[in-house]
Amino acid sequence: MQEYKTTGIVRVNCGYIGLDKKQADVRRSMVKPVKGKSGIYEILAPIELKNGEVVRMENPDKALLKSLAPVQPEKMPQAAAVKKEDAVKKEDAVKKEDIAQPKKKTTKTRHR
Repeated sequence: MQEYKTTGIVRVNCGYIGLDKKQADVRRSMVKPVKGKSGIYEILAPIELKNGEVVRMENPDKALLKSLAPVQPEKMPQAAAVKKEDAVKKEDAVKKEDIAQPKKKTTKTRHR
């Protein structure tokens, strides 16, 4: 399941959702824990999520995605960290203006 942060009030009508203990306690009459899966709940009645809540969902529909922002993992894999250090900084990158542009052809005028 992918983690998402709500960017507004979101209403989820059915399906499965990943909530933390505090979020589930607030909605205990509307969700039921899934056996064998910690932190995953089945939605029994429509629930509303406030702006800024972080939840886990699998394949939310397009309408929900308008009010959800994916949460990026905070830890960067070690291999990616090495590549980031080796990457060229934006300030060091060659600018388009620094590259010599070919001269435009000029037409020669003939003298008679």
